[in-house]
Amino acid sequence: MTGTFRSLRGSDTQFSETRDWAVHVDVDEGLGVVRIDRVAKRNSLTPELCDALTDAVRALDADPLVRVIALTGEGADFSAGADITRLDDVLFDERGASEEAPAGLDHLSRLDAAIGSCEKPTVALVKGVCMGGGWQLASACDIVICSDDARIAITPALLGLVYPRTGVERLVRLVGESRAKHLLFSADRVSPVDAERWGLVTLLVPSEAFEVEAYAYLERLVSRSAYAIRRTKALIDLGVRDAQAAEVAWRSEWAVVARNPDLAEGRAAFVEGRKPNFTWPEAASR
Repeated sequence: MTGTFRSLRGSDTQFSETRDWAVHVDVDEGLGVVRIDRVAKRNSLTPELCDALTDAVRALDADPLVRVIALTGEGADFSAGADITRLDDVLFDERGASEEAPAGLDHLSRLDAAIGSCEKPTVALVKGVCMGGGWQLASACDIVICSDDARIAITPALLGLVYPRTGVERLVRLVGESRAKHLLFSADRVSPVDAERWGLVTLLVPSEAFEVEAYAYLERLVSRSAYAIRRTKALIDLGVRDAQAAEVAWRSEWAVVARNPDLAEGRAAFVEGRKPNFTWPEAASR
């Protein structure tokens, strides 16, 4: 793959657009890419942008042509997080206040939940600035590929803000209590090398080869068994939320795994010395 994609709807699909931001969604050969485009503001997030990204991620998860979803930023940066001039609108939107959310609608956490609930694998491509809520979005993805010149920090203590609960709890799972507290209390920038070593990002890639290596990795995921990836993802995600339910789910999965069509194709391809042509879920619906 080259990183040039045909669009879901014509040559230049934009789920939503205003004078200073857009969300671009493209699909090519099983890969769906969502690009945050607010370059002049380092791809910082407004409530409208969060909602458009939520719609885009959900649409790709529902699209039968898509096997892998990637999230990235247009231009030099991933995202600087919530736009400071719209912070209340992003995190405490009074228009969405309810008994369950008396402080108002949190558009960032709603987007986080949409990414986290995807059935398909999600990959964040992080370059440039990735701070505050930007890191929360990246970390909501299953895998984070990071350029070695990225600038990463988790900055609520600079603003007098408590980071959203989902982001805090995920951070503790990834790096442990002590390092999570360090990152949240100090708001210090963490080097990409330490970010990989601590578990904030999955893979570190040289900046000069970032696009090539990142898209080569995405291509490999697209070529793998969607059955194996999606069922494994579902079981891991369930185990994080509910160990008891995961125990039941594992027993159920193991009872049928031997009969899935991708396994038959993978074994045949190995014996015949060729690349497998995985067809699940299409074959499962026949």
